[in-house]
Amino acid sequence: MISKSFRLRAIIRIVLIGAVMGALVFSLNQEKWYVATGVSTIMILLLLVELFHFIDRSNREFRNLILSLKHHDFTQSPASRFKEKSFRELEDAFSEIQKTYRNARIEREVHYQYLQFIINHINVSLICFRQDGTVSLFNPAARKMLGLSQPDNIQAIKKINTDLFELMKKLGSGQNELIRIIFKGELMHLSVYVTEFKLQDVPHKLVSIQNIKEELEAQELESWQKLIRVLTHEIMNSVTPVSSLSNAINEMLTEDGGKRKPINQIPADDLDDMYNSLKTIEERSKGLLNFVSTYKNLTRLPRPNLLPVRLEELFNHVLNLMKKVMDKQNITLEVKIEGSDLTIYADRDMIMQVLINMLVNAKDALDRRKDKKIKLSAFRLREKVFIQVFDNGPGIDQESIDKVFIPFFTTKKKGSGIGLSLARQIMRLHKGSIYFTTEEGKGTTFTLEF
Repeated sequence: MISKSFRLRAIIRIVLIGAVMGALVFSLNQEKWYVATGVSTIMILLLLVELFHFIDRSNREFRNLILSLKHHDFTQSPASRFKEKSFRELEDAFSEIQKTYRNARIEREVHYQYLQFIINHINVSLICFRQDGTVSLFNPAARKMLGLSQPDNIQAIKKINTDLFELMKKLGSGQNELIRIIFKGELMHLSVYVTEFKLQDVPHKLVSIQNIKEELEAQELESWQKLIRVLTHEIMNSVTPVSSLSNAINEMLTEDGGKRKPINQIPADDLDDMYNSLKTIEERSKGLLNFVSTYKNLTRLPRPNLLPVRLEELFNHVLNLMKKVMDKQNITLEVKIEGSDLTIYADRDMIMQVLINMLVNAKDALDRRKDKKIKLSAFRLREKVFIQVFDNGPGIDQESIDKVFIPFFTTKKKGSGIGLSLARQIMRLHKGSIYFTTEEGKGTTFTLEF
């Protein structure tokens, strides 16, 4: 707002111009007042020039102040710019603007330095590049991992490892993948995750790369230990009775001196025991062979034949197969699909097998409940498709939570223990994952993520 001082000084100048113009008109109406007319004309011109200069000076000062904000110049206050001090309220307002602008700039700089500190000290390689391959971010962890200084273009990574370069280009936003590369003679297990975003309408791709070799080795060792314990348990269950019965038969067929006993000297009761023992040995041997065959099949799954699969159609087919079993046990089965056209790219038979496994497990978990409920649902979230199977059973106990996906581990009397480990293998072949949440006494939810 223009101050009273500026308004008053402008009015004085306008009044003076008006008065001199009045004098000019009066002198023009008089005879031979040539000097007065000339003086009045000159005075009007001088007063107009001074008025324009007065206004222009204020405009220049105001413009310079605005430009100082544009160029981030906070060295001078408004008071030092307005020399005639005729804009007190304006000076105060612009002082507040400068203060706010300065504080915002400081906060932005502090935030930038904070992010730079995190980027430079985080133990994850971060690489950001545009569609044309121009690299805008290449943090120290990336330089250390790949042995590169700040590259101008992402093509520099292609010279180091073509597979890693192609994976970075191929992955879309929210996708991640594990890759093994050998760099400088060292095997590296890299977890690659990609996020895409726009900065000032320019598409960028941010790639995070982490070498998880040590974590994988520790997890692999733990998994092997758990698997060996399960295998040992299963094998011992078959081998122990076979060994015991074989020893008993040997004793029946051998005399005290170690010589073979003639058949006609073996009592009839012993012959019956030998026959039953051999039948048991045969059954346990077949069980052991079946166990080995099942394990071999688990590790040799075929490649999935990926085709578009509508989940509505898939769910209907699975429900037709499971309906009689569910009705027989009085289980309420609820199905919910968000979008009738929800589709995944998958091997239809493999995923159907996984779903049947999950539904059978959910059914078995409800044996002791009266209000038996299972919910089969599917939905899309952040460019991913999720399939969930929920049951309101007792949940999974704490001791079994970390063993659920181990081959041959089971809590059922007649369970094989391969259903969920097979499901995990199938999901990995589909570049997806399977996981669960459970709460004792309230139920369990298994999730397939595509």
